Formats: sequence, C-alpha cells, structure tokens
Amino acid sequence: MSEYNTLFEFDASWKVTQLVVTRALDEVQSGLLVTFAQEEQSITLAFEHIDDPQNIMELMDFQQVTVSEECNVERDFSTIKVELFCDSYAEFWCDAVTTKQIDS
Repeated sequence: MSEYNTLFEFDASWKVTQLVVTRALDEVQSGLLVTFAQEEQSITLAFEHIDDPQNIMELMDFQQVTVSEECNVERDFSTIKVELFCDSYAEFWCDAVTTKQIDS
C-alpha cells in the first residue's frame, strides 16, 4: 500500500479565486495554476503535467482539497496526487507542485 506525505490541505473555508490551464503548443499534457483564498490569505499552486484535466472544474466547488506526494516510489512522474472532495470524489495526478507568487 502506498504512503503519502500531505503537502497542502484546503477545507471549505477556502475558495478558488483563479484557475488557469496552460499547455505549450508542442506538448500533450497540461499545467494548472490555482489560487486558493481565505479572508486576507491566499496561496497559488502550480501543478505540472496533469494526467487527467477533466476533473479540474471540481476545484470550483469543493469541500476539501488534499495535495499529497507519494512516498518511496521509483518513478519520477505522476507522484503528486490531488484529491477533490465535493459532492463526489475526484482526483488527478501530476508530476510536480510548487507555490507561485502572482502579481496583482
């Protein structure tokens, strides 16, 4: 059974205020910039090489989002799991997640 290290967790008090899908012309996989905000605090995460972009719209109305890194794996791709708890469960995997500074 896989082990995971939780990197970020957002409950229903957080809202997504920005959702940007990116893709280079010569690439198949997409990237994603998501800004989560709560009162006066915000954090923007950049997800690289998303495996299943059809689930990203679930970010607009979630009860909980958990971003975890799969531990003790030999592969270097698709090791970040993003779990979306809403009316149902959804997830997508990506190669990396980083925090980004977004200019207002």
